Amino acid sequence: MALRSDNTEKVNHVLEKEPNVTIFLRPIAAPAALGLAGFAGSTWITASYIAGWWGNKDSPTIFFPFVAFWGGLGQFIAGLYGYAARDVLVTVIHVLWGSFWMSIGLLYLLVTTGALPAHGIHEHFPELASWFVVLSFFTWSGAIASSARDLILCAVLTTLAIGSTIACCLFAYGSGVGTGMKVAAYFWIISAILAWWRVTVYLIEEAYGKQGIVKFFPVFRTPQEKRQPLLVPGLGEPGVKRGMPGVI
Repeated sequence: MALRSDNTEKVNHVLEKEPNVTIFLRPIAAPAALGLAGFAGSTWITASYIAGWWGNKDSPTIFFPFVAFWGGLGQFIAGLYGYAARDVLVTVIHVLWGSFWMSIGLLYLLVTTGALPAHGIHEHFPELASWFVVLSFFTWSGAIASSARDLILCAVLTTLAIGSTIACCLFAYGSGVGTGMKVAAYFWIISAILAWWRVTVYLIEEAYGKQGIVKFFPVFRTPQEKRQPLLVPGLGEPGVKRGMPGVI
């Protein structure tokens, strides 16, 4: 039977009635652990290459398959599971950067097969700059939001956003800007190291709980984060708080 908005009496009766439903919650591990692990690996490999620590001009065609799957697909899957964990930050950031790394992997595949010409990392590249406009804006948004959680995660996204903003400007306006790209790469390297630290804390907390050696792996959670409830109320849908230690 249809429920019409003009039938006020029936609408009020339905809204006041106790729903006869049962909701089963399916606890999942924190998706951010997988997302940050994929991000850290792919970012470290690429940024250290851009910084000139190793490799030659042909190196990306060898390491980008791993980067596309671990940093791209892995992050993308983690971002999708962020929906189930009711974690908007994880969903937006990891789907965003997972899409980027998969797109870069596809780009280098097309270069390797000869479908597209090769393009140097230190050259004017406005098309890639348009990608970094989107990456920079949403990463800055994530950095601001993460400041309510813990300082390590906030530092991960802040250094990532700074490096991405520098790269965006250089790709848009620069040419032959090797030093500038190295500066961006070092910010990405810092971000990758901090992401590795945050993933390590996830692993340690799962293995040892809140006691023991976990005190040697601080992430500096904010007072607001510590006050968050274990259960988050929703519109007719209770849900387990996004993945944190001690929340089953």
